[in-house]
Amino acid sequence: MTPFHLYLYGPKRGPIESSFEDAELRLKQLPMLHFEPDGSFVWTRESGKQQIFGMVYDAAGKIQYCDLRGCCKYQTWKLLCAAIAGEGVEEFEVMVLPDQQLQDLQTFEAKLWPGHPSSSC
Repeated sequence: MTPFHLYLYGPKRGPIESSFEDAELRLKQLPMLHFEPDGSFVWTRESGKQQIFGMVYDAAGKIQYCDLRGCCKYQTWKLLCAAIAGEGVEEFEVMVLPDQQLQDLQTFEAKLWPGHPSSSC
């Protein structure tokens, strides 16, 4: 597994079409995920072999972006994306840090998890 650090945005680097409160409820349903009221969270799986730290930033009733860093398997990543955005989200953009490279989600996934189909969250 390769570590990553990125900002996760909605389509065209806009907001993610979910409220902070709805994302909080979905994230809290993931086993072993600890969510704080300020939007920070940590999710540890497989006795620490997979770990993601995140921060959800919102304004005007929508998630503006998420700061995510960690190391995880593809399936864990997909669960996290679905929990953040909810169902029906088909498009994300990411800014890979520290290089500040903008990519669509499929390009990011193909580089980090080669061999896995890059379907959207």
